[in-house]
Amino acid sequence: MTSDIDEIVRLVVARVRDELVTPEWLTPDQAAHYCGLTTRGLEDLRYRRAGPVASKVGGRIVRYRRADLDAWLEAGRQE
Repeated sequence: MTSDIDEIVRLVVARVRDELVTPEWLTPDQAAHYCGLTTRGLEDLRYRRAGPVASKVGGRIVRYRRADLDAWLEAGRQE
């Protein structure tokens, strides 16, 4: 019983930590780090429309949604 509770607590803490450490919307620098890329590499992928979905705020400010980054990384995973 205690091990079940310990596992549940561990999972909840991991989820909360992920939410606090990695925000929902990331800057290009944060997104590149999250994906293991350079900022320039992520920018090149965006220009070639080969990278994760990016959003523009106010026409100029680029942001990446974490869920889109996860989906892009998962789609490119080799098994």
